[in-house]
Amino acid sequence: MPEAALVVTTDAEIDLAIKRAREYERYDRKVASVTFSKSADNLRLILDDGVICTIPRRLIQGLSGAQKRKLRPIQILGGGTGLLWPLLDVAHSVPDLLGGVYGSSSWMRELELRSNPIRILQRKLTSGSLDGRHRDSLGSIREKSGNTLVGTLRKTYGENFLSDWRSDAKLSSVREETDMSLNEMVRQHRLGKRLPAPAA
Repeated sequence: MPEAALVVTTDAEIDLAIKRAREYERYDRKVASVTFSKSADNLRLILDDGVICTIPRRLIQGLSGAQKRKLRPIQILGGGTGLLWPLLDVAHSVPDLLGGVYGSSSWMRELELRSNPIRILQRKLTSGSLDGRHRDSLGSIREKSGNTLVGTLRKTYGENFLSDWRSDAKLSSVREETDMSLNEMVRQHRLGKRLPAPAA
């Protein structure tokens, strides 16, 4: 096995990097205030140079499907370089939002597909729906059949998914008791939140 290379950074190099970062810091665009408009359904960023940027909520990962009442408050982080929605446990980088990056790479691919009707059609034609699962206009699986077992769901979403439920419980029973869609269950699970247990 080859020996790992040792990289040594000198104090002078670190000081120079910090100095350069501070020189360019003045060019960073920061948010001075932010609001969510219910009527227009968009995010309004007022930058420290007075520029106003408006972003439709539907484009922003974590906000697009959220209940409007949970979109406030919005906290400004890092001196205006980040935004946090504490009720949703969602955070975004201001430079990314200003640069048109509204989420993860998979989220951005989905947005691209939505904006390109030909790709949507291609995806529909290749996605099929032979397994009884419900697909949206992009061909993404939105819900599984109500007969799907919790044990089967764990193969997709992880061993701890719906950990309080028996593996032979049906998804339809879980949805009925929790009053949650599969999408919401998955979202809550990925946020590390414990999902409701079955009634005793």
